[in-house]
Amino acid sequence: MNTITKWFVDNKLAACLLASLILGTLILGFLAYQAWDDYGTASADYTSKASQLLKLSQPPKPFPFPSQDNLSKLEATITTEQSQLDALIKYLQKYQVPTFAEIDNAKPQDRPQRFQDALRNEVTKIKSLATNTGASLPPGFYLGLDDYENRLPSQDDVQLLSKQLTVLSWLGELFATHKDLILSEFSRSTAETLPKKTSPAVPVKVSTPYKYACGMKVNFRCSQGSFREIVNAVSMAPYFLIIDQLLVQNTSSEPPRRDTPPTTLAPALDGSTPIQRLPIIVGRELLDISLKLRGLEFSDQESPAVKYLQHKPADEGKGL
Repeated sequence: MNTITKWFVDNKLAACLLASLILGTLILGFLAYQAWDDYGTASADYTSKASQLLKLSQPPKPFPFPSQDNLSKLEATITTEQSQLDALIKYLQKYQVPTFAEIDNAKPQDRPQRFQDALRNEVTKIKSLATNTGASLPPGFYLGLDDYENRLPSQDDVQLLSKQLTVLSWLGELFATHKDLILSEFSRSTAETLPKKTSPAVPVKVSTPYKYACGMKVNFRCSQGSFREIVNAVSMAPYFLIIDQLLVQNTSSEPPRRDTPPTTLAPALDGSTPIQRLPIIVGRELLDISLKLRGLEFSDQESPAVKYLQHKPADEGKGL
């Protein structure tokens, strides 16, 4: 070490030149690396722009030549798609919602009173079921139809209300069968609220093969197993139910500790040693659920798709 220091002292000019050479090499290396990186970025940008320019310079694909052969192919394609759409609509028609307790078979003047009686009986039935299973219903629970507890519906509304009662009673019984469930809200939405994007200058009327049957909002607390069973039951419901919104929150904000010892099991009645299960990873906390459902009904009317082949002008296709 003393020799190197002595050499630098004795050869100051050579030492300064050596230090300058090393510093210059480092600076040139950094500039070369930065230039190479800029070159790679510019090259990739050029390749992308050249590809876009090539696509824009190519002529658009020509339309099929207006010949009888191409028209036949188009008609065959439309016929196939129309038959597939009709088959799908026919399959979805099995999700039609029946009126509760066959209220539509009663005389029109008797339907409002019959609806109110059926509603009262169904609420009493679900409350009794919840009491037997241990489920908790909110105060004043009336299947979301509180307006008709002491008031008869009009004859114009009783048809739709009786279908809504069918869906609401099915859901009410579903929640009432879980002993650890605490239901805090069970409400019904009265109208479909979907965003409508139409131009004011050109009004567009869209025909759909379904109609709005019922909308529901449910808030409840239950175990993880009950929540899984409820979601599975909704997905396999006899009615076409759509989950519009689902919010899940744990009642415990802290996860279970990793060093929590496993639970010690008591010996079995026959004296044998029970099998030690693995500890639960996600904990045993309950879940707070907020669920919004929408029920759709598919009518048995003709498909709203455009029947091109049936409504084709008589002179269409001439001159091809």
